Amino acid sequence: MAPFARNMAEIRLKSEGIANNAHSESNQADGSSIYIMEGRIDPDWMVAVVPHGGYLIALIVQACNLVQATTKQAEVLYLSTQFIGPSTPGPCTITIQRIKSGKNYSNLVANLSQAGKDNIHCQLIYGTLNVAKHPFGPFPASSNYLTLAHPSAMSRRCPLVTHPSKCTISPFKHRPYTFAKHLAQAIDPYYATTLESQTHGHASTNPMDLGGGGSVWGAWFQMKNEEDISSTPLAAFLADVSPEFIPKGSKQSPVWLPTLGLTMDFKHRTPSQAPGIAPRTFGVFLTSKFLIEGRHDLTCEVWTAPCEIGEGTEQVGWQDRMFCIASSTQTWEVANRDGYLQFISCFRRDMAPFSNSLAIIKQQRNNTLKIINDIELNPLLNHSIYCSTDVSLVI
Repeated sequence: MAPFARNMAEIRLKSEGIANNAHSESNQADGSSIYIMEGRIDPDWMVAVVPHGGYLIALIVQACNLVQATTKQAEVLYLSTQFIGPSTPGPCTITIQRIKSGKNYSNLVANLSQAGKDNIHCQLIYGTLNVAKHPFGPFPASSNYLTLAHPSAMSRRCPLVTHPSKCTISPFKHRPYTFAKHLAQAIDPYYATTLESQTHGHASTNPMDLGGGGSVWGAWFQMKNEEDISSTPLAAFLADVSPEFIPKGSKQSPVWLPTLGLTMDFKHRTPSQAPGIAPRTFGVFLTSKFLIEGRHDLTCEVWTAPCEIGEGTEQVGWQDRMFCIASSTQTWEVANRDGYLQFISCFRRDMAPFSNSLAIIKQQRNNTLKIINDIELNPLLNHSIYCSTDVSLVI
């Protein structure tokens, strides 16, 4: 069991070679480079009994970062991920194929697998990220006039309302995150109030409120370990940490929320020491707009923070000095108990080769059993465990 950065550092190159697709239906070109990386899915980064989806994507990003480290396109700009099958704590293999290298961009395909079966399929684009640093200088902020930044009225400002110095640590209620020991959360009071009013189900009666509806939420997250500072793998993890947005009326029975796919756009990289930017604290802003026959969307923005939670001093215009590190969009499927039972059946079948990992899963299950029982036996909570991951588990 290890902190985030330490676990990422465990990924190693096992072998590399040249792919031969002459007898494959793939559209990838022959002669592309292929890399076999070995890693470990740590039980410290779980949701109940399954690995967290954003954490699994972080493992893939870290592996690809190692492959691209010696090239001119060393930083991930974009990724698109599909979750194919369940993962479990223990060894994993990440197979990476560089299918194209150009002047400005490189295209990679990566698969995370266990026991010879692909669990996650990911396509990535690598290039060079802009550095998040101050001062912006006169508008426009870049000499090539291709960057929108403060003080342009069209530039995106940090959407979190409450300065982290005025926020307090809040628990991960009803979310059995094993990584809570590594991550602190402080929900923005403004958005906590907003989300609470929305969940009461008041009807929108204003005909002029076109484009309204949906849910919004914001919070500050702080990594507890000193070595867990801003990085692209960490941004991928944080983009998948969120509360439950499913309306109470939509949950006729306990549900689980498997992620079908996630796309992510990386925007800035943060220097290890940047004035006015806390290295281990981040703002997360979420919006959710649709729930159609169980398919549910979520858009996330990950921002820099001016200071750590409960520290520092608020300055006028602090939102204008923050940078968006990454944004993501994902789709969940809301499944009921029958869907969960079907998943568990497949999960046990697919994970049978991992006898050691199953022991870890059993231990994690025992750790969360009380939470599950409390929610199942107390109808007044009207709340089910929420897990945002590829194989999210709810009772």
